[in-house]
Formats: sequence, C-alpha cells, structure tokens
Amino acid sequence: MTTTEAQEGRYRIAEAAELSGFAATTLRFYEDEGVLSPAARSAAGYRMYDDRDVERLRLVARAKELGCTLEEIKGLVEAWDADECAPVKHQLRVLVASKAAEADRRISELAELGRQLRATSATLAVAPVDGPCDDTCGCATASSHETPGCDCGSITCGTASATVTMGATVGLGPSCSLNGRERAERVDEWRRLLGGADRRDQIPGGVRFALDASTELTALAGLVAAERDCCSFFSFALTVDSSGTSLEVTAPPEGASMLAKVFGEAS
Repeated sequence: MTTTEAQEGRYRIAEAAELSGFAATTLRFYEDEGVLSPAARSAAGYRMYDDRDVERLRLVARAKELGCTLEEIKGLVEAWDADECAPVKHQLRVLVASKAAEADRRISELAELGRQLRATSATLAVAPVDGPCDDTCGCATASSHETPGCDCGSITCGTASATVTMGATVGLGPSCSLNGRERAERVDEWRRLLGGADRRDQIPGGVRFALDASTELTALAGLVAAERDCCSFFSFALTVDSSGTSLEVTAPPEGASMLAKVFGEAS
C-alpha cells in the first residue's frame, strides 16, 4: 500500500483482511453476496477498501460471533448503512434473544442427554440377566433407572456414563446440501472445535477423536445437528466414560471422500 493510499484510508484486500480478521477469500465472498459493496479498483486493478468497509466488517464479525446467519447479517448491514444505531440495535437485540432461547433449548436437551447417558451406563454396569435380553437389562430398552422421575431409590440411578449415536439416514447417497463456500466455513468450524483433540484414530468407516476437557460440548452438539441436516449419510457417536470423551464419525464407503474432506485423515 502506498503512503497516499494509507493517508486516504484505502486498503488493498490483504490489509483489509488483516484489519477485519477475515480471510481475503471471505471478503470476496461477502462482496459477491452483497454484504460488502463492490470494491473500488486502484489504477493497477487491485481491489481497494476504505475505513467504512472495515467498520462494516467489524459489525459482520460481531454478528458471526453471535451466531447470525448470512441472511441475518445482510439485514444488519442494510440497517447499519443508514447510519442510525437504533435500527441496528433493535434488529440485533431481537436476533440475540432468539438465539439465546435456542441455546437454552440445546443446553436443556444436552442436560437431558447427559442424564440418560449416566442412567444407561449405570444400568449396563449391573450384571447381565440370565438368558436373552429383557426389559430390565437396558440393552435394547430403557429400564426404570432411565425413566424420567424414577423413584427406585437406587444410589446408582443417574450415575456413570454411556454412548449416544446419531446414525445415518438409510438410502441417502453421499451428497451435501451446502454450497462450496458454506462447506468451507463448516470445515473451518469443525477444525476449530476439534483442533484441540488429544488424538485422532482410524476406525472402520471413519475416525475417532479423543476430546480434551476444553471441548465445547454444547457447540459440538449444535455442529453435529447442523452437519446431519446437510450430510445425513454421516453417523456420529459421542461417548462419555471413565477414560474421557470421544466423538466417532463414520460414513458409508461412497461417503469416505467427503468424510476425509470435512474431518481430515486420521493420524
């Protein structure tokens, strides 16, 4: 960037990306999607951004931190362009309230899942029944220890841990409903969330992540749900036991390539 450009508050795409915290490819994407106005061009043909573009990107970054979708971000940017705080704050307040309610719902679901996992593990820790499985062993059906409101009085009821599996939908091929840019953003989310995994191991049909204690389980559950919406051929199994927490991701043979693209190869 030349001295004149710096004095005028004009930035090439690399400088604008550094100032905003976004990748240069993301800035091009936002321009294509209308989040950013088409960039001016320098005499040499370089994209040029100004201070207002950088401020707009800071709003976008804040909205992304709060979990806003691309369409929601577009609405916020449109309000922001009017140079009036009130409409922006109103829209953001409504969005945040809705997302807070959704987060509370997911937390409640995770708490219930945790209760069921602990109860199931306690049931499975008991000696097996003589003969075939029945309604008390906990292998195929919930025992009283897994029933909400159980008053059995057992000191093991609701303790320990187990595994929950979110399986693939039968009959669906390895197709993804996300477009290329959305898929790239999704891959970045998985890498951020699983990047601190203690280890990655190859398992039949997929990969197992041994998660460290800092893994955000609420975010993990939300990301699993989002991934199942667009790639229903993936299967996820979250295991919580005395050795820690692990996530297994598997796919049918025809989905192996997609699995590797999203979750990487096992080390």
